[in-house]
Amino acid sequence: MRRAFTLIEILVVLTIIATLGGLVSTLVTTSTGQAHRMECSHNVRQLVGLLEFTGSRRYPAASGPALLHYLVLRGELAGDDALQLLFCPGDFEESLEQAGGEVGVMAIAKGEAFAHATSYAGRALTESGCRASPSANRAVVLLSDDSDDHHHGKGIVVGLTGGTVRWRDKIDAYKLGRDDAITIGSSSTVEELRCLRSE
Repeated sequence: MRRAFTLIEILVVLTIIATLGGLVSTLVTTSTGQAHRMECSHNVRQLVGLLEFTGSRRYPAASGPALLHYLVLRGELAGDDALQLLFCPGDFEESLEQAGGEVGVMAIAKGEAFAHATSYAGRALTESGCRASPSANRAVVLLSDDSDDHHHGKGIVVGLTGGTVRWRDKIDAYKLGRDDAITIGSSSTVEELRCLRSE
């Protein structure tokens, strides 16, 4: 005579399956987040490298997204593949497609259309207290994510003068609480982010 499963045994099996499903989901989310962070770091490294190269003596007198749009206007970033560098893969608010592709980004860079057209904030190099030089002894943040939401609130990627790119963990690097948002701009609680502008 075949023995049937008891209700307890069925519940135990369902609990094990649910636990394994949760673990797999967490692993997939974590690996996706890390992949986005790595790709975002790559984008920032490329953008900082281009700014370092084109501004070997002096960075362009620009502020916020206009600092990155300078690269578009100079032709350093052209074509869809290159323009993808302007967008963090974890940013679901802004993308090349939402900006209108190459034509849209060029129109925004020229000031013919109002939009942000990049996931990154640039340093306010037009403001006296925020100016930076490629030859300065101290490295400062040249650009970064403009929102920690790109990385699930865990931190941001920053690109520094001199070509260094770093991940700044919200808790360890900035001593912020788990639920605190990372803000940029003159009122930021993080000193190194006060000279960045998202608009």
